[in-house]
Amino acid sequence: MTKTNNNKQEKKENQKSKDNIIPMVLSLLMLSFCLFLLLSAVQNYYSGLKTQRNKPVEISKSKKTPKPLAFDTEIKFRKFFITAPNAKEVRLLADFNEFGKTPIILTPYKKGYFDTSVALAAGEYKYVFLVDGKEVLDPLNKDIIEYEGREVCVKTVR
Repeated sequence: MTKTNNNKQEKKENQKSKDNIIPMVLSLLMLSFCLFLLLSAVQNYYSGLKTQRNKPVEISKSKKTPKPLAFDTEIKFRKFFITAPNAKEVRLLADFNEFGKTPIILTPYKKGYFDTSVALAAGEYKYVFLVDGKEVLDPLNKDIIEYEGREVCVKTVR
């Protein structure tokens, strides 16, 4: 009777192991299929990159060299500032505002500091400050020239 019991147990174990093998094989097949899809996608991605690369650009060997631009057309903000401790108002007189016809009033801050920012294209600009009605040169700008009978500072924008 023990042999039949042993036989029955062996059959049950064999059946269990057979039952376990099928899901295991299916899992391995699904895993290998997923890996195959992943590797295919990676291969397609990298092969697409190789075909999308641009060919090297050929540079013609002409004897003419292009002329560099004489000026920069980019607009840049430039700060104009002065310290005038007892001043009530400071204006900027410059060639870009027709020396005060369209006034630019500087913003006052503590301790007599005044400033403003102006959008300028590349070039040279002549200017002076008008501090409480009196023309004053920029004390920090040493680039001073004579212009229309008066001394003015020159600010260069590059």
